[in-house]
Amino acid sequence: MISKVNRRGLIKWGLISAGVPVFSRVLSSPLLAQVGGRAQEKLGYPATREDMPGGGQLEIRMTTSPFTSDPDEFEAYQRIRPYNPESVYVEWARLAEKNEQMAEKFEGEKRMVTASEFYLRAAEFYRRACVRQNEGEPRMVPTYKKYVGLFNKAWQLVPPPFERLQVSYEGKILDGYFRKPAGPAGRRFPVVIEQQGADTSAESSIMVGASPYVARGMAYLVVDTPGTVGAMRLKDLHAPPDSERIAKILVDYAVSRPDVDPSRIGMNGISLGGYGGPRSASGEKRIKALWMMSGAYSLLEDIFDYYPPIRDRLRWIVGARDFADARKKLADFTLEGRASKIECPMLIGYSNDDRIMDPRGASRLYQAAVNSKREMLEGLGHNVDANVGGPRTLPSAVVIQADWAAKHLVAGA
Repeated sequence: MISKVNRRGLIKWGLISAGVPVFSRVLSSPLLAQVGGRAQEKLGYPATREDMPGGGQLEIRMTTSPFTSDPDEFEAYQRIRPYNPESVYVEWARLAEKNEQMAEKFEGEKRMVTASEFYLRAAEFYRRACVRQNEGEPRMVPTYKKYVGLFNKAWQLVPPPFERLQVSYEGKILDGYFRKPAGPAGRRFPVVIEQQGADTSAESSIMVGASPYVARGMAYLVVDTPGTVGAMRLKDLHAPPDSERIAKILVDYAVSRPDVDPSRIGMNGISLGGYGGPRSASGEKRIKALWMMSGAYSLLEDIFDYYPPIRDRLRWIVGARDFADARKKLADFTLEGRASKIECPMLIGYSNDDRIMDPRGASRLYQAAVNSKREMLEGLGHNVDANVGGPRTLPSAVVIQADWAAKHLVAGA
């Protein structure tokens, strides 16, 4: 259940006293120590394994859902074997090829809008086929390029609702997209900058992730930054601990645009962005609002130690040689001494049943960010149903985030 919890409610329920910091007892309870990644044995494999394929994220309910109304996705749910990277690749690639062939047929019939829609379906299925493959898998980069190629082809047939862009980062060129609402020439919009997760891509974000914000009057900027899917696979760029260094170039780009209001810049952190977002806001004061999925305080403690199956994926993300080197590098991915520098309003998402990231990291962030007017939102983490479309409360977590952003960034919202 997604629930907004405040101090008054906790006092009412008897969970804390008026003088105790919010969540200090709730999130350190023995019960919480048994949820999330600590209970993976119930899913059929040891929680302590460090060599799970795909970062340990190939349990069937983390890749697709029986609740989908899409026949291809439902077919994938029925056929994919859990924890089997070959099965994941084969089934999604098969569906991608089927949809690509249908798109080609529609294009040949000059049904360009329909063809574009099916190229986008094929692209998304190619993304799912490769996104959780391990480093060194020979099909990964060609499949990822196929995904991007079909995404581009789809928008050659119909006008895209976004702009393509490039920004310079320490001698490298990063690719991204910008999307904004309709409006008169000269209008400046508030802008949301996405801090991506390890498995998100700029192409999917600018379409799916951007839509709720654009509908509420906000522009959306997303760039494949170091440590994310495209930057790692195509440019071998790994995540640095000081996310504020990357945030600066994104904010610099945003404020250079004549259609962006430089006084209304927000940041949305997804998954690993639950660390990158707060770390960015601790150093980049032009960020005026911050909200995140799976808020984190220390990536070493909150994910590397909490969920061993993902360790090899994290090693790759930070560019480490082995686990010992990864542990050394990840020690710098922390908000220790920095959380108190966050001054903008902040919505910290977490889930008690988070499978990958320790929800107690969100609590530590909340407690340390004493100069931010902050809130916490339960249900906004790596819980399965929220990720792949299972039963949810209404409004959904995505809608709640977009409404929260509009409240802080859109005049009159």
